Amino acid sequence: MLARQTVEPPAPSTDTLVEFCSQHVSEKRTFVVFRRGSCVVVDEPCADPLAEARKKLAACAEAEARFVPEPTSEGDLIITFKEPVFHRFTQEELRMLEPWLEQVAPTLLSPAESVAAVDGWSPHQNAKVGLLARRRMLEDASQSVPVKIIRAKNRATASR
Repeated sequence: MLARQTVEPPAPSTDTLVEFCSQHVSEKRTFVVFRRGSCVVVDEPCADPLAEARKKLAACAEAEARFVPEPTSEGDLIITFKEPVFHRFTQEELRMLEPWLEQVAPTLLSPAESVAAVDGWSPHQNAKVGLLARRRMLEDASQSVPVKIIRAKNRATASR
């Protein structure tokens, strides 16, 4: 247990994620941000966005969950999963994480991936960030601690 504590990077900035998601919310799209940085897109109308977000997280929660790292034109990196679940890393976070990821990337592989990896193999830098995002997504799926539900302020409600 102690070894894991020494290899964890700083927690993601959920304030930055909430700000980012707030800029992209619409009457048809709500965001739920979880403690370890998972952002889940929930289609509106939705009676219970948190329950829907938890379902989407659970659907992604596989030890070898595939992910796609996508650099943005601003230099950030978005890691997406099979459901509308993503992690966003800013340029600053990427610079801060790079030395840490260089040292611990192999520990972020699933057991099956570790067995399949050839000695001395190292994933691409974006894939290393994806492995960290996957670990955080799995933690969010198992603990499901929401930080913020971001809905459009002028979202219409049915009056029937």
